[in-house]
Amino acid sequence: MPVKSSTATAPKRRARKTTTSKSPVESTTKVIPVQSVTKYTEPLKNETMTETPAPVSPQPETTSTTRRFATTRPVEPKITLEEYVTDFKIRMQINNYEVMEFLADVVKFYKSAKPVVVKSIDYVKDSYDRAFNQEQDQKEEEKQDSQDS
Repeated sequence: MPVKSSTATAPKRRARKTTTSKSPVESTTKVIPVQSVTKYTEPLKNETMTETPAPVSPQPETTSTTRRFATTRPVEPKITLEEYVTDFKIRMQINNYEVMEFLADVVKFYKSAKPVVVKSIDYVKDSYDRAFNQEQDQKEEEKQDSQDS
């Protein structure tokens, strides 16, 4: 009696047929003529110039050797030591005034911005807790429910 072998052969795979289109699509290109439009506005009035332009004097070329400040010290200072001191004192008073005004503005800004920033931080913390700490809240509620029972 013939004995069948126990090894099974895999079924043969068939290659798929490639589908070709029976009629190739003909590409039709339409040439659309482009019309160019030139915009032109006529001048409102035909005015003639009555004033002749002033001749422009050529400016001297500035090179690295040309200096715009005095190269030597003046013989006598035009301001005395007392004037220097009073000028310095006046400038320091102006500076101190400006700094104090700046500090007052900073304090006003801080006082007006603090509540908004605190409120924003609290909102972000609450939103984060609601979004990501729900499991912990449920566990805590279950513990409380079990303790109450």
